Parts: sequence; C-alpha cells; structure tokens
Amino acid sequence: MAWLAPLLEASLILGLGMLALLSLHLAMLTTLRWLLPEPVRATRLPADDELPTVVVQLPLYNEGELVERALVSIAVLDWPRERLVIQVLDDSTDGSLSRSRRAVAALRLRGWRVSLHHRRLRSGFKAGALAAGLEVCDAPFVAIFDADFLPPPHFLRRTLGVLLADPGLGHVQARWLHANRAASRLTRAQARLLDGHFRVEQSVRHRLGLPVPFNGTCGVWRRAAIEAAGGWSGDTLTEDLDLSLRARLAGWDSAYLEDLGVPGELPVSARAWRAQQFRWTKGFVQCLRKLAPRLRASQLPAWQKLLLGLQLAQPLSFLVGSLCVLTALPFIAGQVTPSPVLTAVALTTTSIGLLGPISMLLTGGLVGRYRLATLPKLLRDVAIALLLTSGLLLSNARAALEALLGIQSPFVRTPKGPRQLGTEQRRRLRALAGVPELAAGGALLLFVLVEQPLALPALGLAIGGLLGLGSLLRLDARSTRARHLEAGGAAASEAASIIVSLPPQPGAPAAKPRELGWAPTEPARLGLRGDAGV
Repeated sequence: MAWLAPLLEASLILGLGMLALLSLHLAMLTTLRWLLPEPVRATRLPADDELPTVVVQLPLYNEGELVERALVSIAVLDWPRERLVIQVLDDSTDGSLSRSRRAVAALRLRGWRVSLHHRRLRSGFKAGALAAGLEVCDAPFVAIFDADFLPPPHFLRRTLGVLLADPGLGHVQARWLHANRAASRLTRAQARLLDGHFRVEQSVRHRLGLPVPFNGTCGVWRRAAIEAAGGWSGDTLTEDLDLSLRARLAGWDSAYLEDLGVPGELPVSARAWRAQQFRWTKGFVQCLRKLAPRLRASQLPAWQKLLLGLQLAQPLSFLVGSLCVLTALPFIAGQVTPSPVLTAVALTTTSIGLLGPISMLLTGGLVGRYRLATLPKLLRDVAIALLLTSGLLLSNARAALEALLGIQSPFVRTPKGPRQLGTEQRRRLRALAGVPELAAGGALLLFVLVEQPLALPALGLAIGGLLGLGSLLRLDARSTRARHLEAGGAAASEAASIIVSLPPQPGAPAAKPRELGWAPTEPARLGLRGDAGV
C-alpha cells in the first residue's frame, strides 16, 4: 500500500488547485468590476405607431395566488396595447389553473390581448412551455417574467430601446431586486449572493463583451436569435443559460442593464432554497457537458473560451470540495503523513479559496447603495452567505455528480412561500429534512475533535455550514405555514380586484385562446359577465 499515500497526496493537491483556480476566477472578475468602465448602450425607440409587437410570456407551474399580481404588473407596462400580447403559460396541476383562468378572462374583458395556455403534457418543463407559446404567436420580440417578478412600467421601453438600436443583440437582461430581502437571515444571505452575481459577474461579463447569461426572467429576447440558436431546449435544468450560450455561438450578442432593476421574491424556506441551488448547480454542469465541445470548436477567442469554461465549471467546486474533504481525512487522522509540499499547497489554496467569494460578495454590496454605516450589516450578511453556501456541500455535490453522469431529473420549481402538502408527503419531509447535513456536519466535527483539533479552522466553514443549514431545514419541517404566505394571499386578493378596476382598452382586440394542443379558457365557463368580478 506504499502507493496509496502519494496517490492521496496528488489527488488532494489537484483538487485544492482546482478550487483555487475557480476562486481566482471570481477574484479576477471582482477586480475587473472596479477597473472596467460600464459600456454605454445606444437606445432607439420609434414613434408609438411604429413600435414592434412584443409578446410577454408568463410561465407558471402551481404558482397559486402569484398570477393575479404578475398580470397586473404586466398589464400596466408602458407599451401600446395593440402591440402588446400577453401569454399565460400555465402548466399547473393543482388549483392554480382556475385562478389563472379567472384572472386572464377578467383582463381580456378589459380589452387586453391576453390568452391562457395549458399543456396537458408538460414535456420540456419551462423550456417546453416557452417554445409552445412561440408556436402560436409571431411577435418579433419576447419578454419573459417569472410569476414572482414585478417589472416596472418603463421596462419594455428601456430594453426594447437597446435591442432596436443594435440589430446584432439577441437579448437584454435586467438586474434582479429582492422585495423580501429583509424577511430573514436566509433571505439576506440569498440577496447578498445574488447581488454578487448581478453586480459583479453579470456586469463584468457585459463589460468584457462576453455572453451575458439570461437569468430565466426579467429579460427580452429577439425572436430571430432564439430561432438561430435552435430554439428552447429542455434537456438541461438551466434552459436559460443553455439558450444564451447557443445564441452567442450562433453569432448574437447580449446586453445587461444594471440600472434597470426588477423586484422579485426570494425563497423563504431553506428547503426551497436548497432545491433551487440543486437545480442551478446541476443545470450549469449539464450545460458544461453539453456545450463544451461546441465552445472548444467555435471561432471565439481563446480567452473567451477559457472564461466561459470557468463560468460553467464554477459549480463543480462543491463536488471537488467534497472529494477534498474525504481525501483529507487520512491525513487528519494521522494515517498518512503530509509532505511539506502538501502542507504549503493546503495553506496557500485555502487562503486563495476564500479570496474570490469574499471579495465578490463584498463588492456586490459596496457598489450598490451601501454606506459606511451599513458596513457591519454587509459583513454579517457576507459571513452568513458563506456559511449557508458551505452547507450546500452535500446537495450540490450530488447535483454536479448526477450531471456529469448524465442522470436526468425533473425541473422542480422554486416555491417562494410554503405550500400545503399532503399528509404523507409532509410526514416524510419532516422525518428526513436536514438529516444528511446534520449527520455529515456532526460526524465531521466529532472526527476532527477526536483525531486532530488543529484541523478545525480549516474545516470549520464546512462543518458550520452543514450544521447551520441542517438546523434550518429541521425548523422548516416543523413549520406548517409562514406569515409570508398570509401576506401574499392578502396581496393577491388586492391584485385580483385591481385587474377589474383597470381601465378598458377599446383599441386592443380581445385575443381568443388558441387550440393547437392547449386547453382553452372560455370566459362564459368561468361565470364572468361583462366587467363584474373575477
């Protein structure tokens, strides 16, 4: 077994080196955020009677009361009504579909060109719904919003102005804002992570001329770019990233409007957040596996290929980190003696590994509206974000491994509020919630304390993250209903009444629902008469 020690050491050095490289990638983006000027995008908007038709797609799946609120925000977008088409793409399998029917019928009776489309077979998940919606509409521009995002009225004029000024642009992405940022420590941590993504990663990629990934919502696509890229595809869990990169490979550029914010809701439960991160991690690695050969063979400059590869490989840090922890256990236990080289590499790469994430998260806050007086809160949020992200070690490592092995899994929507579950499903969730994280964190902590307490600082973030996230998951399992849901229900009721109070639009013909495999919505079947109630 003399060969085992060198093999373990070489594997650990390789893994730590990969983690350091991925961290240096984030540190480089952070540095460039401070150095590169923000590009100035030209805008061009013709007179209202010459504006193009825009279809606004609202993909839904068991979203409950969110549909009314989303429709209100879309209905008041500043765009000529006769050139605005609204598609509600509702694949719901619960009672949400009836809410969509009532809301769509009420809005149509007020004169908006809105239609509801329900697929009986949910093939391709969200990507399939978006593609099917385009089959029954020929609008040259497509705006997409998830149900929990509320675009400001000037959204279309800002984004379409940029698209119309540059015929080479395939899509424009806006920045996410967080309506419930202050709801809990979990939402503050999520907001900090997303601020780092939008304020640093997206911003720098735009400044460098790299593809700006579409974030699945709060963006507008040129239909020609979607078609040139091969259309929507549901073979990955991040259909937005997949389409963005394929569009770039087809010759289309992208733009990012950092000063255009769209408020949305963050997941309020640790379970929902973990599911979201699992989907994003697996989707990124699926895109790496799918598109790496095409990127390698493309005509893009070598430096762009390198940065795109690092971008897609970033979520592999969870899998590589898990393997590094397992490989380090024999060294911690004293079964294998580390060489001076390994000791030096471990100390160096650990420092570098923290540099990238910390600098990116801090910059994401400092380039916003933070003042010196809010610096302690920023530091607190960054620390919590790092801790909870470390708690995703098991879940995201599994996601990356499944993607590398080609194991498929369904698209699981991210619930933005707790939902009522069946008794058996609720019982299973309560029994198992957080158990893997607590077990792994507790076992690792015990192992380190018994074998080598001096190793605790190196593994403290992983241990604390696993125990912290596991505890949050256990608390979620004991909660039956959050105050957030009650507030959301009240807001939805108010939104439903606003739909009816919207002024009629006599210039916009009411759109009839298309068949073509869709389940239509008829106002008469909903018991709606004239302008009365929803």
